[in-house]
Amino acid sequence: MILVKPLDVILNLVRNIITIDGPGGVGKGTLAFSLAEKLNWNVLDSGLIYRLIGYLSLEGRLETEQEIIQFLNKSKIQLLTNFKEGICEIELNGKVLAEELRNENIASRASEIAKEAEIRKAIIKIQRNAYDPKKGLIADGRDMGTMIFPEAALKVFLQASPEVRAERRANQLKEKGMSVIMHDLLELIKQRDEEDMNRKISPLKPAKGSLIIDTTNMSIKDVEHEVMENFKIL
Repeated sequence: MILVKPLDVILNLVRNIITIDGPGGVGKGTLAFSLAEKLNWNVLDSGLIYRLIGYLSLEGRLETEQEIIQFLNKSKIQLLTNFKEGICEIELNGKVLAEELRNENIASRASEIAKEAEIRKAIIKIQRNAYDPKKGLIADGRDMGTMIFPEAALKVFLQASPEVRAERRANQLKEKGMSVIMHDLLELIKQRDEEDMNRKISPLKPAKGSLIIDTTNMSIKDVEHEVMENFKIL
């Protein structure tokens, strides 16, 4: 295990923000809630905002980039941490959305939307507002450590083999009663990785100084232990 040396001497780092990045299926969400419960912090599932836009887009309620940006600027969007269910939710103008935002079609549309620079800029304020200095935050998602919370003292990047990630995702879908074709799911994961790593805006990559953990053969408890060992030395 490699301990990441704190950089407080160089930057004004914030100890009660931990960012978690990495591709889908590496265990970011599970780790985020495990750490948040241990530390009594909030969780930010940043991808849920993009899924919200994807959901409304697929419904035909948002079509152009300009409509999406106007929607983000005018709407009251609050991110909620539901520890009982172990998920994040979004309250949109008084209505709570959660499970309806979690399917592969919405995820694919959200990935497309996330490529647009102006949309990403409009979302930054919502993401940063999720941080309460008195509470602490586990920020799960793309560019959390590079763009949204560069001041986080501990930045984690998880990785795992595409095959293991496809198996984990398949089990999640089966638990919801959904049928899964493993070959198609694996190819979708590989395609999304390729697109995410090579896109011009916020490509998938570790933030400088990240603690990089391969979760392929690790339990969530093992991953949590490694992160907490690094957190203790900050």
